[in-house]
Amino acid sequence: MHLLTRRRLFYGWYIVAASVAMNAYITVVFGLGFNVFFLPILKEFGWSRAVTSGAFSLRSLESGLLAPVIGFLVDRWGPRSVILIGVILVGAGMIMMAYMNSLWTFYAAFLITSLGASGSGHGVSWVVSVAKWFNRLRGRALGIAMLGPVFGGPLLFTIAIIEGHIGWRISTLILGIGVWVIGIPLSLVVRTDPASYGYLPDNAKPNNNQDSIHYNKIEDTNGMSVSEAIMTSDFWILSILFALMFLGISGLMVHLIPLLEDLHYGSTEAASMLGLMFLLSGIGRIITGFVVDLIDYRVVLTCLVGFQLLGLFILLYITPSSTFYIILFTLTFGIGFGGTIPLRPFVIMQIFGSKSFGSLQGLLQMGAIGAGVVGPIFYGWIFDLTASYNIAIYATIFTIIMTIPLIIKLNDPKASQTT
Repeated sequence: MHLLTRRRLFYGWYIVAASVAMNAYITVVFGLGFNVFFLPILKEFGWSRAVTSGAFSLRSLESGLLAPVIGFLVDRWGPRSVILIGVILVGAGMIMMAYMNSLWTFYAAFLITSLGASGSGHGVSWVVSVAKWFNRLRGRALGIAMLGPVFGGPLLFTIAIIEGHIGWRISTLILGIGVWVIGIPLSLVVRTDPASYGYLPDNAKPNNNQDSIHYNKIEDTNGMSVSEAIMTSDFWILSILFALMFLGISGLMVHLIPLLEDLHYGSTEAASMLGLMFLLSGIGRIITGFVVDLIDYRVVLTCLVGFQLLGLFILLYITPSSTFYIILFTLTFGIGFGGTIPLRPFVIMQIFGSKSFGSLQGLLQMGAIGAGVVGPIFYGWIFDLTASYNIAIYATIFTIIMTIPLIIKLNDPKASQTT
């Protein structure tokens, strides 16, 4: 306790920094980096794209089903324990991947890694910790805390280079060990709430330690329980909205590197473009984090949807020689996609409060991630039938357009926020 209170920098920012570092590495080795291994694994075993994509869909199914459980465990055990267990599983799954020799062992290793990533990623665990350490600055803290993929994305070309030199098996082995070396110390940085260490959110100065204790008791009872939240229309609107938004995007993320390689871009170039998109998504994450602290989140979310749609239309016009359009796609879609990442937990906290934030974040993640089961297989199936991803991209555009009326139907944030 004394160590924490002597630090000049508010300890909440250390948690934010640890979130960035952890999720940057997980993005590089698994979240996006594993896409680099997609075609090498497919070619070695002779599987179809739809079959190989099935592992990514099962990852989404597993993550979706486990999200409420993870949310409950975070509320019960605190985020640090959940993140630490997740790190151990990610490393174990990646190491197992290096020794797989059949489709079922590929799926098993992939699902173990996915299970760990669900607990150690910023979908639930890190979000809960950061949100409780900030109040007035919550939007920007979440925006910064979710920059991990932004910093990890540009490093994807290194995965392509490593795979090209030593192969995908040794690459996954080394990267899995790295998860333990980097992730375990970072998980130990996490603390559940500021009051236990004599802080108030945003580093507000308490008159005495009783102020922190009093605030903590208020926070524990502020907002809706899970049973109360699921009785509201906002809960179901958000569930459908998040699911529709993630439905097509999940497939696009898995197949973007193969899509670009089919246009005769090299694997390193394709990985670099995906990395650039995540780098540029940082613009959306940071701007959204600051702006949503100031204006109606419905306006912000509508603008982000507009950027996503613009990016998808641009993607349809990309050709083997249209580098300009690729960069324009990465900018527009990156901003639109990236901005929604910190906005989702912010909206949940604004509408439902902090009482059951971890559980509600997990439940609403379940709908979004669960929808991602369909996306990768759908993209792979469309390509296997037509030798093109265009129909899948048009379907993604349609599902994202469907989110606009749902955004409008959400209640006024000032009226819906629980006090």
